Amino acid sequence: MTPHPPRATTNVWVVEDSDAFRLELTELLDDEPTITCQQSFSTAEDALAALATNPAPDVMLVDIQLPGANGIELIRQVNASHPALCTIVLTISENRQTVVSAICAGASGYLLKNDDFSDIVDGIHMVADGGSPLSGAIASMVLELFKKAPPAAEDQSLSEKEIKILNLLADGEIKKEIAYQLGIAPVTVDYHLRNIYKKLHVNSQAGAVGKALRNGLI
Repeated sequence: MTPHPPRATTNVWVVEDSDAFRLELTELLDDEPTITCQQSFSTAEDALAALATNPAPDVMLVDIQLPGANGIELIRQVNASHPALCTIVLTISENRQTVVSAICAGASGYLLKNDDFSDIVDGIHMVADGGSPLSGAIASMVLELFKKAPPAAEDQSLSEKEIKILNLLADGEIKKEIAYQLGIAPVTVDYHLRNIYKKLHVNSQAGAVGKALRNGLI
């Protein structure tokens, strides 16, 4: 039997604001024979500046909660400027809206910091091979959000404003920012959200975004 060829080295950047966790992670990654942690950053802005002047890595590990621009905004910008660069969320957050927003922004995977380090390494290899690694808890959540449900087309006649709000939610925007971008009051955003929930038969922002994506409404 022909042996498998050796795995090529995967170049990784880490974007993490915790100095202690960033140092520990980069040291562990550098101990892996098939992974090279080329650079690490504490902010999205530093990572984007480096990306503008250096060859892109194969994989970028991104925390969600960063000073300045958050991880979702970083993923969105990286996906737009370097679509071949795979981004993996590595965070403590299991919030449904955060998961949906990260996936909508273009994240290739979503892992948790309390996962075994071997799972993080496997996730890096998986995404480098074209896969989409998800922590067990996140995979269950995604399956639940996108579970096929009987369509109710007559209830899904969303207005143009409601679709705009759903798109902004999918981009990770909060209600205050949505109100500002649309030139309406936050209470008006709440009014539209109630209508969206009623039409889509959901009771949360994450549920609304997930069902809208599943049914091709956004």
